[in-house]
Amino acid sequence: MLRIHQTVVSLLFLVMHCVVSCSSGSGRSLIAGEMQPDSSCDRVGEPRVCIAEGCLGGTYMAGMAGEQFEAFLGIPFAKPPVGELRFADPIPNEPWSEQLYNASFERSMCMQRNDLLPNPPVTGSEDCLYLNVYRPKECSEPTSSVSNLPVIVYIHGGGFFSGTASPSLVGPEYIMDTKRAIFVSIQYRLGVLGFLSTGDSAAPGNFGLKDQTLALQWVKRNIASFGGNDQLITIVGQSAGATSVHMHMISPLSRDLFHRAIMMSGNSLVPWNIPTKDPLALARSTAEVVDIMGAENLSIKSLIAALREIPGEQLVGNIYKLKLWSVDPLTLFRPVVESKDSPNAFLIEEPKESWLNGNYQQIPYMAGYVPNEGAIRALSIFKNEELFNELRNNFSTILPILLERPPSKSLIEEIRSRFLNDTTDEDPIRPDNLQAFVNLYSEASFIYPVQLGVKQYITMADTNMAPASVYKLSYKGRYSYSIIYAAGDPADYGVVHCDDLNYLFRQTAIFPDYPAGSPELKMVDTFVNFFIDFATTGRAAQLAPYRECKNENQVDQSLDCDVQEFVRVGDEVQVNVINARNEEMFAFWKNFY
Repeated sequence: MLRIHQTVVSLLFLVMHCVVSCSSGSGRSLIAGEMQPDSSCDRVGEPRVCIAEGCLGGTYMAGMAGEQFEAFLGIPFAKPPVGELRFADPIPNEPWSEQLYNASFERSMCMQRNDLLPNPPVTGSEDCLYLNVYRPKECSEPTSSVSNLPVIVYIHGGGFFSGTASPSLVGPEYIMDTKRAIFVSIQYRLGVLGFLSTGDSAAPGNFGLKDQTLALQWVKRNIASFGGNDQLITIVGQSAGATSVHMHMISPLSRDLFHRAIMMSGNSLVPWNIPTKDPLALARSTAEVVDIMGAENLSIKSLIAALREIPGEQLVGNIYKLKLWSVDPLTLFRPVVESKDSPNAFLIEEPKESWLNGNYQQIPYMAGYVPNEGAIRALSIFKNEELFNELRNNFSTILPILLERPPSKSLIEEIRSRFLNDTTDEDPIRPDNLQAFVNLYSEASFIYPVQLGVKQYITMADTNMAPASVYKLSYKGRYSYSIIYAAGDPADYGVVHCDDLNYLFRQTAIFPDYPAGSPELKMVDTFVNFFIDFATTGRAAQLAPYRECKNENQVDQSLDCDVQEFVRVGDEVQVNVINARNEEMFAFWKNFY
């Protein structure tokens, strides 16, 4: 029977990744940001690395076959964003002088709350700007040939309000077993703490994205000390992490900090990343739901000062009151466009404009998606009787909220016609059209923007120097996130949002390990090396002969290039080549996004 820890279930969120409360593998107290002289300094063989800020004492972890690798956990890259640093751009961490920093245990995830389940707790800490570095044990051996390795930096998903870099969910074992790369996982501020903005210098916003940039600067500056190649850094993100990766390609702050990009199930063009139009109004509404008196009339400076006085748990714990329906909009606090005059602006125009006009860093990039991305939202509605009935009875009102579009008669009519095969029925939502709703949400929120992003890129970029490629993961293994989205229903809902993470990271907080010799481990080996090959060469490995995405392949509307699709045939992994061309999808959604 599949075991799923209740702590994790209560912290999983739809369009994004999942999060768990961190725990110390060493049994030490988990004090976020704890920095202490290490009483085990004299232990022979403890992994050590010295960087500009000071020396780090790490720990050993075991790979899937039992071979050890080195882990440096909970490394601070910024000052704790508390007090006056709440709602402020991150500041680099200070050196820790003569002390050996204890990097043998993970720190807390960033403060967050999941609104999917009744009465969910607020978890994590505001003091959370830490990263983890993993390297093969051979990197510390002077005579080893394992050095100057490509670097993979992972940015977790979570809709910009949940997620973690914890090795219990972003397990490094699969990557480390290859001995082919250095792996880094980072954390960043989330939700109201990471993305509240007043639209001016009082609280410019995008703090979570600026945290990521500061982490990338740390990696660029220090990764050579761990055996990594600072000229061969690949950033990888899934869902909101993929959206982040895409925006780092756009942002002037992140220029030259990385050299390749992989986006899994997302980019900056997704509907849930449309920048907040009136961030100050949202900030005032936030103040009202935490009972700040006279919030509507406070000066902006006084408003932020008052919000800084509110306990983080109270602030994060009351944001659900601002939702329009259920948990929607899924991403309430999100990136904003900052003033071009701001000295530290992350975004100076809407991402869709930057991407359309070629205002971005041209580097090799790979995009991927799974067939049933939309199951993450569709299942949670269809498996909840109350939500299902509300959607059924208020379809024309709720659907625009789900799709982040203004109410529109034409939107409703065309969606009913294309996806629900109906133009007159007063009951378009029925239990038997779950898959139709999955397809609708998959296209609108993931597949169309992912393919549009690639199409627009190859129209503007030099794809000989900076190639683009697309993969589709349709491999169905024994474990799936659908059991979480469907509230424990073990039925087969296909390959859903986040299922590709099962083959990139060990996720002991949610799923058991695959048995030795299982077919899924073949997929793990194939998928992990597919990513590392791209990080190494800047081109997707041709696991089957395919046409790369280039300008000359284009048709007027849709993306027209080959996609490598990972599927399961018996106990084997098979890579098929399919064509991404879907003129009907492009013709439909261009009218609404």
